[in-house]
Amino acid sequence: MKKEQIIQGPCTIKVLEGEARILGIEIQKNDLLTIPSDKTYTLVYDENTRLETDCKKLLDNLNLRWDEIVEEIINTVGVVLLLGNVDSGKTYLTNLFTNLATSYLKIIDADVGQSTLFLPTFIAELKPMRKTLNLEELGYDTLEFFGDITPSTNPRLHVQKILRLYGTTPKERLTVIDTDGWTVGLNSMLHKFELIYTIDPDYIIVFDQKIKDSLPENYRNKAILLKSVNLHKSRSERKANRIAKYERYFKEAKNIKTLSENLLGKQISNILYCAWGEYIQLSDEEPCTDYYIPLNLLKGALLGIIENKKVIGAALLDDLKENEITILSRVNKFTGLVLGYISLNDKFEERRIRFRKCKS
Repeated sequence: MKKEQIIQGPCTIKVLEGEARILGIEIQKNDLLTIPSDKTYTLVYDENTRLETDCKKLLDNLNLRWDEIVEEIINTVGVVLLLGNVDSGKTYLTNLFTNLATSYLKIIDADVGQSTLFLPTFIAELKPMRKTLNLEELGYDTLEFFGDITPSTNPRLHVQKILRLYGTTPKERLTVIDTDGWTVGLNSMLHKFELIYTIDPDYIIVFDQKIKDSLPENYRNKAILLKSVNLHKSRSERKANRIAKYERYFKEAKNIKTLSENLLGKQISNILYCAWGEYIQLSDEEPCTDYYIPLNLLKGALLGIIENKKVIGAALLDDLKENEITILSRVNKFTGLVLGYISLNDKFEERRIRFRKCKS
């Protein structure tokens, strides 16, 4: 019989007798595994296994059976859709699928708020090439830019972006789609229903009985309810995680200049632009026509970078002067820029970009 316990680093694990595994990766006799600081994992081992470890034990004597259920699914393959609240275990389960089905798996990270493969506001696709205890280090193959940290701003666009990655990237025997944690309210339900109807998954893995009960009737027989572990991050911890991602990415970025019309349209004056027949003003001073947005909010805007009709990276709007903008980017060559709903201040904290209607 398998035993399960949840451990937290920093620590080491050594198998003295028998074998154990974490995220599907086996730890053989005399192997020493180092767990990084603050990382949390489920340690699975046999009754006769002897371990030497200084890991902090958060929960013991569990019976989650996540490994067994994933192994059953990968033997039949298909499309797996993960639905659950924030911090319910969707990304951890995606990592487990990655390690147990590496050679024939495609994963889509659709969680724009707590992105794993790339930055928040982006949707990413990856064909993993190796096993890992940290899915973030594998990177991505293909990107889509949604532009916000919650699908609630434009649920249909979010679904369309997922479908594009699902339909245009190479098919694999097994596809796992890790969704966002927006699961409260009518609009969130309609958003998930549209995703279910358009993807038509073979399996829907849920972490909450209420979510399973609310699924469309003809899909409930495809739903698998997993036991969840109540190890939730606070809102401030999730915010800190996003800030750290932005900092790491843009630390290696460089200043690049390009024409402002690539982002805002044709320049009329130092604060006025014309975009497809409507005017955008960089202040609310009168006279004001059509729309305005404060320049201090526009600076720091998180952008999607386009090359040959594909999203290839992210940029920050660093400055705007006359007909020229300066962006902070790790990508030198591009053909277009896409503006989203999020701007970052000098501490990489998020602010919402809102185009406001002029009073006059």
